[in-house]
Amino acid sequence: MRILYCVQRYGEEIAGGAEAACRSLAERMARRGHEVEVLTTCALSYNDWSDHFPEGTSTLNGIVVHRVRVREPRTTERFWPLHVRTTDPGGAALAVERDWLRTLGPDAPSFVAWLTMHAGSFDVVVFFTYLYATTGLAVRAAAEVAPVVLQPTAHDEPAFWLDVYRPMYDAVTALAFLTPEEQQLAAARRVDAAMNEVVGLGVDTTIIGDGERFRRDFELGGEPLVVYLGRIDPGKGPDELFRFMTYLIDAGRTDARFVVVGEAVMQLPDHPGVTFTGFVDEQTKADALAAATVFVQPSYFESFSLSLCEAWVQGRPALVQGRCTVLRGQVERSGGGIPYSGLAAFDAALRRLLSDPNLREHLGVAGRAYVEASYAWPAVLDRYETLLERVIGAR
Repeated sequence: MRILYCVQRYGEEIAGGAEAACRSLAERMARRGHEVEVLTTCALSYNDWSDHFPEGTSTLNGIVVHRVRVREPRTTERFWPLHVRTTDPGGAALAVERDWLRTLGPDAPSFVAWLTMHAGSFDVVVFFTYLYATTGLAVRAAAEVAPVVLQPTAHDEPAFWLDVYRPMYDAVTALAFLTPEEQQLAAARRVDAAMNEVVGLGVDTTIIGDGERFRRDFELGGEPLVVYLGRIDPGKGPDELFRFMTYLIDAGRTDARFVVVGEAVMQLPDHPGVTFTGFVDEQTKADALAAATVFVQPSYFESFSLSLCEAWVQGRPALVQGRCTVLRGQVERSGGGIPYSGLAAFDAALRRLLSDPNLREHLGVAGRAYVEASYAWPAVLDRYETLLERVIGAR
């Protein structure tokens, strides 16, 4: 198959999220013998989409990558008033929603122009994540000349319900979901396509973390470690988790150390009971998870939690945000963790896990078994190839 992936950002510097999922999938499909290319922008940061990478065509890990320039970076002064107006419960006119989507960005008119000229030379075009302008305003251009698969990576947020995305959904040939909860959310939105499947996302089950090495490298002792892995971004919930953990530490309700692993989009204050590692490589990430006594996923908005699955690969028990249907579903299906809602429930669940090593081991073993059965890369790629073949055949 000749496959084109379309995504707003692309590169090894981008950890986590839909962009990292897209790159992992593209590289593995290329290893299976498919001819894979990527269309993306020159942006690195999703905060403003300013150009970072050179414009034009290059090769990354064997994948041909086409980059187009962003017309202008996003500014808070222009975007925020539009965002408030568009996501207000009273709603906004469709023209305002379209202006909001362009301003949300990345604003890259050449993205659509490139698709108009070149998308027809591919067997199938795959768009990653519904939200951004490089999908919402570009899908129809590709759909005119090629079958299109949309992997929405959607969660229940105000933007998901906007009318501006309706033409995009109407144009796609197939929808590929990461979890049953994401598929159910799309059904509630009355989003459908001729083909509509849960394919999941692959997880590397072969990487082995060294928890003792992580403790040595970051000068941690033998105390219990409560680990968060992900962007330090309000949308991911680490600020609330920081408040929970520092309250429990200061109140003497836990002797655990809170370890925050990931890129800082927002700054959290220093605290003697908290260790910040910053951005780390894949092996150090696995080491951090192996060192965790308990892993916590506090996000309210997920379509699939890769970090949760990566923690289970290392046999770690999990506490997850119970108000996120996707996280609750992953925990209920796996038996690998405990959902919580609010500080009191978090405190009780954490104390229970820290005091019961047998329970921690039981949850960690169940979580790993679930990932191996559901999300090992070979099985995910088989499902994915079958869907793409059906899409191409239908066209």
